[in-house]
This record gives sequence, structure tokens and C-alpha cells, in this order.
Amino acid sequence: MRLFIGIGLSPECRRAIAGAVSPLRKKGVPVSWTPEDNLHMTLKFLGETPASRVNELAGLMAEAARGFLPFLLRVEDAGAFPTLRSPRVLWIGIREPLELVRKLHQNMENALSGAGFPRDERPFHPHVTVGRVRGRVAPGWGETFASAVSGVAFDTVFVASYRVYESRLSPLGAHYSVLREVPFGGEADRTEERGAEE
Repeated sequence: MRLFIGIGLSPECRRAIAGAVSPLRKKGVPVSWTPEDNLHMTLKFLGETPASRVNELAGLMAEAARGFLPFLLRVEDAGAFPTLRSPRVLWIGIREPLELVRKLHQNMENALSGAGFPRDERPFHPHVTVGRVRGRVAPGWGETFASAVSGVAFDTVFVASYRVYESRLSPLGAHYSVLREVPFGGEADRTEERGAEE
């Protein structure tokens, strides 16, 4: 199973992000845009993971989330990796609460690494991926993307949990399913599978 851990966004936030990038989608640039239903904030990509470890994984996440209370996530601004001049991944940023999200990520990394899951090598930068550049774009196009999206209010998201997602690839693109929902300060929800839109 191809798994990752992330935070879901409200339908209103996903709709606002999709609306902001919609004019850019129509320009015919070689970008693979993230479908509206798939928009989320990734905390950790796990890759191929045995199904037998999903319950263990959710338990470790519940341990990492103890002491955390639900919070409001402010989604704002835009950028690209590695840079706007050479964009490969286009993203919408997380403005607040950065320190709290980073602390959750650190707790999660500590809990998972103790069970044999490898730590991320790259620094953690909270964001929502909205597109991946698949070819050459005109000079300055990254700045055009950022200018079009920056300053847009994407809604403030109430976050009470984080999730284990499964990513299934197909010729039509990736489909995400929520395998476990882990509330802050509580135990993991053992629901087998939910639609990513929930």
C-alpha cells in the first residue's frame, strides 16, 4: 500500500484553492494540477507500507498527538519548490500556526522512527501541493503563479485530527482514501476506509 500522513482541508478551503488556480489551468502550461478533492497538507510520505502496519501506524500517530488540542489552520500565500524561478512543485502555504504544526510533525517523526519508519531527510515545510510542472514553462511563469494566488483568502480550517491516506495510482491520476482518522488527544479511529472527500 502506498501511504502518506496528512491533514485534510475543509470543502470550502479546497473550493477556494481550486477557484484561485482555475484561470491558470486554462493557460495550457505543462502542469499536472491537483484535483480539488485531493487537496490536503502532507505531513509525511511513507511510500509502500504493508497493510499489516496500518493499525500500528495509527497507534503511533495517536501517541504523537496526545497533548494537542484542535486548532485553526490559516492557509495563505503561494510558492514553488525548489524556487519560483525554476518551479517543479507549486504550493499554497500555511501561515498559522506554524510552530504547532512543526511540533506535531516532530512528535510524529520521533514516534514513527522509534518503530523503524525512516525519518524525512528534507526540512519540513508545511504546504498544500496544487500542481507539478511536467515540462518547460516560460521564464517568469512561477512568479505569475504566485502573483495570481497570493493575497487570496483560502478560508481558515478547523483541524481536530490527522489522517493515514492510501494513494492509488491509475491512468486517470491518483485517488486518495482515508484509512485511519487520528483525533488530537485521543485514540485512532479504526474505520477501515473512507473517501478522501470526507
